[in-house]
Amino acid sequence: MWIEKIENSKGVRYKYSERFINPLTNRYFKLTVTLNANNRHAKKRALEMLQLKFNEKLQETKSDEEKRQEQIQYLSLKAFSDNWLEFVALTAKTNTVLRHRSNIKKIFTFIDVDSAFVDFTPAIAEKIVFDMYYKKQCSYSYVNSLLVTIKLMMRYAKKDNLISDISGFEEIKIKRRPITEQELEKNKSKFLNKDELKECLKQLKQIDNRIALAMEFIALTGLRCGELSALRVQDYNKQTSTISINGTITNTFKRETPKNVYSYRDVVLNDRAKQILEWFILENKKSALWNGKQYKDKGYIFTTRNGSPYRAMKINPVLKRIHIQDKNITTHIFRHTHISLLTEIGIPLKAIMQRVGHHNPNTTLKIYTHVTETMQKELSDKLQALNF
Repeated sequence: MWIEKIENSKGVRYKYSERFINPLTNRYFKLTVTLNANNRHAKKRALEMLQLKFNEKLQETKSDEEKRQEQIQYLSLKAFSDNWLEFVALTAKTNTVLRHRSNIKKIFTFIDVDSAFVDFTPAIAEKIVFDMYYKKQCSYSYVNSLLVTIKLMMRYAKKDNLISDISGFEEIKIKRRPITEQELEKNKSKFLNKDELKECLKQLKQIDNRIALAMEFIALTGLRCGELSALRVQDYNKQTSTISINGTITNTFKRETPKNVYSYRDVVLNDRAKQILEWFILENKKSALWNGKQYKDKGYIFTTRNGSPYRAMKINPVLKRIHIQDKNITTHIFRHTHISLLTEIGIPLKAIMQRVGHHNPNTTLKIYTHVTETMQKELSDKLQALNF
């Protein structure tokens, strides 16, 4: 850097100059800045200003594609995933967005949250998935859900020209491992037998009778908790003894369409289910009439004492207080229990799937198979009693 003294009517000033080389053309060019002083501080300031001008000049010479590639190099995986979630939220259901967010959070337990997007390779993604499934023995459905999230993210990245080839991500597949004894027992614990159901409801009634009746209704109908919460008075047809499943309630109290197209269905009610339904309707009318300040009638049937529809996140903590040996009591266990009860009375698999809104038979079969195993053992025991 060299300095020139400039004197004019405005006084004395100093021009600082430096030669730079353009890395793209390999040619030198001169840049200058003018300051009022010539001292150590001014020289340091001049160097900073010259470097800044050089960077700006260099940026101007870059093509749009070069600038884009530079942005991609500095893009973090966290920033990209946040941007993708915002895009997904425009069309996806609330629970879908929450599931994707949870999966992304799990990814960042394996890699640094500040990792660059370009460093997230198919090999890293595959290692995360394989570690979870084959080493940590996480369930196939859970790990596959995480893999789906990764693939959807990369497809979006390709559309946004952040990556040109995603075949490595698309080729990642999970080969089902042999089911472990622990997983087999876990599957068996996903439903209650009749005696366990009676004991469970007995304990629950002592804690909260409204929740006890709501869970009994699920055990009688096979509804998902969100579907139960979304039931409105107009969804109940007393003449045909049916309810129309056409919505679900999210944890943010938002009413949305059901889980998928197969979830739309009419469910036939037995007398006990109708009795529970009409009890709630009557109790809600009483609350709206006698306690209007606290109870706000929003048209839903299965509500708390203030009129808000029940949500799984509020019910499950109550269910944790129920003690049934080797069983984890959640809202979903009552849905699985309904499947097991239908199986025990000989209802065909296809009919069960239609009633509970299942599309993939594997989901139903997890319960169906274990119940039929129990029925087979009972048959074997009865056969021993046959003597001629």
